Amino acid sequence: MSQAPDNPTSPNRPTRATIKSKADKSSSALRLILSSDFGEPHVWEFTGPRAVVLGRGGVSAVKLPDSGDFLAISRHHAVIELSRNRATLRDLCSLNGTFVNGHLVSRREEDRGPGFAVTGFGVQVKDGDIVTLAGLFNFRLGLVDESAYDLPAAISPIEINPNCPACGRPHQPIPLSKCADVLCADCRPNPLASLKLFKAGLTRRAKNLEPLKGLRITKTLGRGSTSVVFLAERKDTKAKMALKVMSPAVSDNEWARKSFLREVAIGRALKHPNVTKLYDFGYYGGAYFYLMEYCPGGNSEEKRQAAGGRMEPIAALKIILPILDGLHYLHNVKLAAAKVEEHVSPESRGLVHRDLKPANIFLGGPNGDCPKIADIGVGKLYNNSLTYGFTRTGSVAGSPATMPRQQVINFKRAGPEVDIWAAAASLYKLLTGEYPRDFPDKEDPWRVVLNTPAKPIGLRRPDLPANLAKAIDEALVDDPAIVHQKALNLKTALIEAARLDGLILDIPAS
Repeated sequence: MSQAPDNPTSPNRPTRATIKSKADKSSSALRLILSSDFGEPHVWEFTGPRAVVLGRGGVSAVKLPDSGDFLAISRHHAVIELSRNRATLRDLCSLNGTFVNGHLVSRREEDRGPGFAVTGFGVQVKDGDIVTLAGLFNFRLGLVDESAYDLPAAISPIEINPNCPACGRPHQPIPLSKCADVLCADCRPNPLASLKLFKAGLTRRAKNLEPLKGLRITKTLGRGSTSVVFLAERKDTKAKMALKVMSPAVSDNEWARKSFLREVAIGRALKHPNVTKLYDFGYYGGAYFYLMEYCPGGNSEEKRQAAGGRMEPIAALKIILPILDGLHYLHNVKLAAAKVEEHVSPESRGLVHRDLKPANIFLGGPNGDCPKIADIGVGKLYNNSLTYGFTRTGSVAGSPATMPRQQVINFKRAGPEVDIWAAAASLYKLLTGEYPRDFPDKEDPWRVVLNTPAKPIGLRRPDLPANLAKAIDEALVDDPAIVHQKALNLKTALIEAARLDGLILDIPAS
């Protein structure tokens, strides 16, 4: 369904040699970026002046599938007209209407045919607006004012390094940029190339790269869907930290970039011994990074595998009980001062992680034995019954293996109780090597979550102490409701079960 964006190497794309003065009012100043929020992520990019048609028809610039639920969208549903300094959205007499931020722009009357003339003058749209087709399919609209790249006639354009700092090949053509170093199209998706880009920027004493001064990259720690994490070491103090890098190819997607920066904003505001620390961040040439606490013990999933696939009860509880302390902190922390969301009020408090699992529980501290919650990228703010989600409308993020049915039914309204269920599911995995539900290969995992209860842990591991097994099974009930609504309630239940079973824990109850 994706439509190829305007060719970045097209002769029509402005380069350093063709940058015009702001006095030239005829030059294009707007670049349109549309990102979908249904199915797999897609991004379309256009430079004006032009008309961008959205629909199922063959002439549509943003062409959507001609089947299934997409049939609710007209063949030529709407158009975004880009001029030099504004973008106007018009509905093309669609049957099911076009909306901006939930407000109807226009639709045709059902008794009039598709050839009925377009009425009205459309509406002006701005950066960040949500355009909805047929009340079902949403696009986030990004508008970049390219006049920001224009320079007064008396000032020389930035001298772009003619060669890619990663591969050394010349740029064809020289890119339009406010940064002296730019990766070529082949190197932009490669995080290792981003490290060479940072090195080039450090030689220019780029201010945004100050946090990277004196660092040595020693190895790769892990890879995610949008970033790579490296182990870094201070040359003078030998202090170790983790460096998370998002390549320019990913940061070109506005939603991914905002998600990354949002994770930075939240991470810098969090301070708890059982939550990973974030130290600093920066960017250069379109690549973003942040420095965070290094956890020498790896993650709890690796710990389980090293233990032969199953951990002993005391070892597993020593990981999950402190994590419940971290969850209690997250669910009650005040984040308004972090300016994470524009609509956050001073009363807003709490963060729901929404993707807690053994792979996101790291083991930090000097000896690698202090459990810490990591990866808060899909977390959302929570305030009593009100929640503020960052996930794109209609999408479900997180891992079905550690997700209760409530999180699938209403992902955007999921409260702290889904994290508590996930903590119990993580404990289940550490103890048995399996998740609470079975996920057959040919079955939809979301349907499994909705229709299948957790399997009693005693069936996976009959040798578990009886009271501990009972406490875990109770914590994994999610129909009609999750039993434990507060993290410390589950912690108390697990400690009491361990006491009844004669397990000796050196972790005090909260």
